[in-house]
Amino acid sequence: MLDRERGWSVSFAGCGFLGVYHIGAATCLQERAPHVIRDARHIYGASAGALAGAVLVGGGSLAQACADVLSLAKEARKRNLGPLHPSFNVIKIIRDGLMRNLPENTHQLSSGRLCISLTRVSDGKNALISNFNSKEEVVQVCLFLATVKSFCNL
Repeated sequence: MLDRERGWSVSFAGCGFLGVYHIGAATCLQERAPHVIRDARHIYGASAGALAGAVLVGGGSLAQACADVLSLAKEARKRNLGPLHPSFNVIKIIRDGLMRNLPENTHQLSSGRLCISLTRVSDGKNALISNFNSKEEVVQVCLFLATVKSFCNL
């Protein structure tokens, strides 16, 4: 049961290539229980969950994000090694999708509400990023999570 006095937060965990599941869950919450998202103090995200959180909080289209994820998967399947093929540029595909989908003021909509979980390489400790100065900064944090963590196992 939701405790309206204490408030609540919503978290989208890291899940690699199952990120489309988070988009579906976010869409369901937005359509069936909008108060859960609207009244949540924070929306947390890690890895692919941060991408869904960024679109949800940052004013993007979840339908477009879903289409982008499916398009990314189709592009990967065209190659023998899938996303590991040298000609597959996952960074460019995700960046282009986020830049197209997120509004220019996404950093203002996201700051203080969207909390993106990162692991610091220097000491292996968790850090939460919740303040953003520009749309580009939101996209860069999401790109780091979507690429470095997945392909370099950091």
